Amino acid sequence: MNSLSFDNRTYTPIIFSGIDAGSEFLLFRTQWEKANGALIIVDDEKEQAKEYGLLRDPSLLKSGTEPESDSTLEFIWIVIPWRKTAVRTLAKDAYRSLRSSRNHDLLTKDEASILSKKRIGIAGLNVGNPAAICLAQEGIGSYLRMADNDTLSLSNLNRFRASIADLGVNKAVLSARQAYEIDPFLEIDVWENGVSPESLSEFVKGIDLLIEEMDAPPLKLAIREEAKRQHVPTIMITGNGHDIILDIERFDTDHDLPLLSGKLTNEVKRQIAQGPKNFKEKVALAQDFMGKEYLCERLNSSFQEVGETLIGIPQLAEASFLRGAVLAHACRGILLGEEVKSGRYAFGLSDLYNKPV
Repeated sequence: MNSLSFDNRTYTPIIFSGIDAGSEFLLFRTQWEKANGALIIVDDEKEQAKEYGLLRDPSLLKSGTEPESDSTLEFIWIVIPWRKTAVRTLAKDAYRSLRSSRNHDLLTKDEASILSKKRIGIAGLNVGNPAAICLAQEGIGSYLRMADNDTLSLSNLNRFRASIADLGVNKAVLSARQAYEIDPFLEIDVWENGVSPESLSEFVKGIDLLIEEMDAPPLKLAIREEAKRQHVPTIMITGNGHDIILDIERFDTDHDLPLLSGKLTNEVKRQIAQGPKNFKEKVALAQDFMGKEYLCERLNSSFQEVGETLIGIPQLAEASFLRGAVLAHACRGILLGEEVKSGRYAFGLSDLYNKPV
């Protein structure tokens, strides 16, 4: 596929930078508009130059003085094919400095530098999607490896950050698009066919942290075994009504750690190995994998209704966004070498009003 063509599988932006960026972009624009029609132009150069000037000298905020123009600032063109849009913006280093400037001092520059170099794998982009967005926004990870074989459906829109215009797009492709629209200088490797038993080792290889959010229990176990073998810390988050359950497995520091920190019983492992005999057993196995003793009453009772009055296990947008935030928080702590211990943790909105301050 050439740079003038795009479809539901396209997820990488086209970047024009360097001395000839302007002329190269103009030639591209002419060719594009012959093939695809008008290209929407977003030119934010003046505002970005002003903001960047304030970033270099924040004292100007107090005086209300406009920053002086800087002829050395480099601007580039970034084309987002799936939006039929071209954006004029600061070049990579200045772009990243300005885009992440509101993270400081909640993230120090040294912390941000460490996090920006990390490589993160996300297996399962339904729950993994809000995590990918948070990671991109906070500048956690220069490389993201995303795997999912599912496409966005209408019933996903109760919690998946997307629109009806994205229906039918692979969830990993869609997540990569959203991350690139935040930071077009990321490196993202999309696995549209998901992860298989044959590709597990390659998916885990070379990453600093694994976010595991797949649906199939056998794969969930197998990828943990591989992460354990390669000493890659693994985190998973489960929606629990208005709340979430976070599992942290520090295979990097504890090479003998049992899967899911010992929360997974031998009986459930045996059932996974044997495989469910029918649909009812499949749903029950998903509940057992989550740990029914940790789930809220409404969620537990809903498992009996899947295939009867429900078409899937219920999830809420508020918990989905919480999951993204908590996954990013856990990633940050682990990757910065903070004391983040293996185990199962519960967090949520259910007790929000129980502790007024």
